[in-house]
Amino acid sequence: MIKKIDLKKERYLMFIDTETIGTLNVKESVLPFEIGMKILDTETNNIVKEKSYLIRKFFNNKYIMLSTFSATKYPNYFEKLENDKRYKTMSVNDIAKDIEKTIARYNIKIMVAHNGGFDKNAMARLFEEFGTDNPFENIDLLDTMEISKVITFSKNYANYCIENKDRLNSLKESCFITNSGRVRTTAQAIYCYLSNNADFEEAHDGLNDIDIEIEIFKKSIEKLGNTMVNLNTAPTWRDYSKVIEED
Repeated sequence: MIKKIDLKKERYLMFIDTETIGTLNVKESVLPFEIGMKILDTETNNIVKEKSYLIRKFFNNKYIMLSTFSATKYPNYFEKLENDKRYKTMSVNDIAKDIEKTIARYNIKIMVAHNGGFDKNAMARLFEEFGTDNPFENIDLLDTMEISKVITFSKNYANYCIENKDRLNSLKESCFITNSGRVRTTAQAIYCYLSNNADFEEAHDGLNDIDIEIEIFKKSIEKLGNTMVNLNTAPTWRDYSKVIEED
């Protein structure tokens, strides 16, 4: 259900980013192998807790991991597990319990994510698959795709995407214009615009990707000029096709 709330009433926000296994065009197969989480204190602007949950059953199976979009990053995770205490391999049940404790500790009511419906649905499938209570079931979603419309609906953003349309990703597709001719609204594309760095590439690592999503969140709130936001909603491709037509 769509809600409108004032973020000033929320001291802590939980930012989430997932990295997944499965085939994106078969959504039932998409499950997280990593759940990245950071808690932002909106009063101090500090991160008060951060953790990367690596799903043990998936992560310890190299054949599964090497079939993911993050296959080339797989070796890096081992280094992080050894040297960075934020990264942990855990059972799905223990992950759910730990997130539940964090939600209670910080009185979390809102999860923030870019294209958050994807993350929330993937996590719901994960917890259901493993027969575990879903700690996000009663948590509202603030999708940074929704609040960043103040950026992505602008002519400046459209012009930036058009100017950089020849910048290609690993699939040899434009990083800024979709195959159907609309502006891309990925976190990477928006952050490139905000930082004026068309060569920036997402790390495809939950904790690192959350950093740019927090920047998108902050810039969007700044440009909105207020803290009233819509929850549990996101723009559709039709919204962006209208913007291109008007421009």
